[in-house]
Amino acid sequence: MRLQNKRALLVGASSADGMGAAIARRFAAEGAQVTLGGRNAAKIAEVGSQLDLPWVQLDLTDEAVLASGVQEASERMGGLDVAINLAGVNHSALIADETFDGLMEQAKLHFVGTALFIRDVAAAMTSGGSIITISSLTVELTGARLGAYAGSKAGADKIARVAAVEYGDRGIRVNSIAPGLTRTSMTNAYFENDAIRQAFERETPTGRLSEPEDIAAAAVWLASDECTATGDLIRVSGGMHLRRLPTPRDFAS
Repeated sequence: MRLQNKRALLVGASSADGMGAAIARRFAAEGAQVTLGGRNAAKIAEVGSQLDLPWVQLDLTDEAVLASGVQEASERMGGLDVAINLAGVNHSALIADETFDGLMEQAKLHFVGTALFIRDVAAAMTSGGSIITISSLTVELTGARLGAYAGSKAGADKIARVAAVEYGDRGIRVNSIAPGLTRTSMTNAYFENDAIRQAFERETPTGRLSEPEDIAAAAVWLASDECTATGDLIRVSGGMHLRRLPTPRDFAS
């Protein structure tokens, strides 16, 4: 019960087999009071029903909806101690093919949305707390077609570090988790393709790709009182950050 009496808001848990749902289940098992948040009311309501958890509509790309969602969650739980932002989108494209709208879609969600999320949840944390954002190994490992995604995620990581400095004297810690390739409904195709899966395993020193529960375990520590880290990027990748992203040439070999 490492999170006993913690009040946690998890944003972006839109799939019952995703990282957000795994974190929600683990947090509840550790004694936390959990509220889910998401842009798509139907999807977040379905996950909330499956996990037997309350939910609020919350959109990081709409400042008013974000603020009202955080306020509703905080009022429902009687305060806020932990907030996790899992919201993300990736429309891969070569830089030569990028458009203003395509770049802005990801920048608005990952960079601007992260900054506003931290601002609003920190305001609701009256007795300190832990804020966690989900980053990506592509911030450190460079590959084609990742300019908008990796660039905006890198900006979000910098926002988290700045926030760690600015909110530290209020007892609020801000950290990022960078998962490696993690098995979810969105990535199942990679895991089911032997060539792709084996290429990623070769670039992972432990030889083991991540599961959502691995991300949840890291989030429990970051949210707990035993953690003093702030402004850190916690990699959950089996050491893949030490090597490189596989390329199509690797998949064909």
